[in-house]
Amino acid sequence: MAGGDHVVRGYFGLGDEEHVVRVTSSADFVLHIWAANIDTFPGGVEVLTPPSQFRGAGAQGPQDGLTLDVPAQTSMHLGCLGAQGGETLDLSSAFNARVVVFLTVTTAEGATVTMIGE
Repeated sequence: MAGGDHVVRGYFGLGDEEHVVRVTSSADFVLHIWAANIDTFPGGVEVLTPPSQFRGAGAQGPQDGLTLDVPAQTSMHLGCLGAQGGETLDLSSAFNARVVVFLTVTTAEGATVTMIGE
């Protein structure tokens, strides 16, 4: 990322306060996801992205989706996803579990990052 990195963090309670968190940046970005399932049953984080540039024959629908499991009453790093500037990544609770997410966006210096919980 030319000109240095810009780091923005967010902390949201999926399934409690927010039903979905929408993350976007004015420049290309990488979203790192750490999550804690505070329920006594399995849950996780569901991520919806715009369609990938390369999709297999089995991919359907207007968006790509990925469910990342987090065992009951544990926390873990779920990895990271990249997105182009202007794209939106939507995160929601999987299996109706209460999941706290700590999000870190790395993008170009000067980019505008938005994280909105709804």
